Amino acid sequence: MEFLLIMAVFLGLMFYMSSRAKKQQQTQRQNLLEQLQPGTGVITIGGFYGRVVDVDGDVVTLESPSGVETIWSKTAIREIKEPQFAPVEEDDLAAPDVVVPDDPSDLTSSSPRTGAVPADDIEDRTEDEPGRDDEGGRRDR
Repeated sequence: MEFLLIMAVFLGLMFYMSSRAKKQQQTQRQNLLEQLQPGTGVITIGGFYGRVVDVDGDVVTLESPSGVETIWSKTAIREIKEPQFAPVEEDDLAAPDVVVPDDPSDLTSSSPRTGAVPADDIEDRTEDEPGRDDEGGRRDR
């Protein structure tokens, strides 16, 4: 009889502690969601760092450092946390410079990286090449 009474008290205590911890987590989560205001830095459960642009019901619009806005569910916000990287500057967004060689013959030279073949080495091989028709295209099999 004593054993059953001790077990009942122990189970009741475990249930109370469990429900209390759950209630505290819900309160912390509610406080977090109430703090979501434009300008707040956050991190999502997927690891995306962003700044809150707008909150509309259960939807949050986040802006990345490069200025791209994405739409997230409020439940995806893990915590309020400032991004740990520097903001992107205009110079970083510019297109890379294209390098054009001074000598146009450089474009046709054979190179192991590009696989280009010099124009002088190209021969008409359509007659000798097996698997090709007279026009140089593939034959149907």
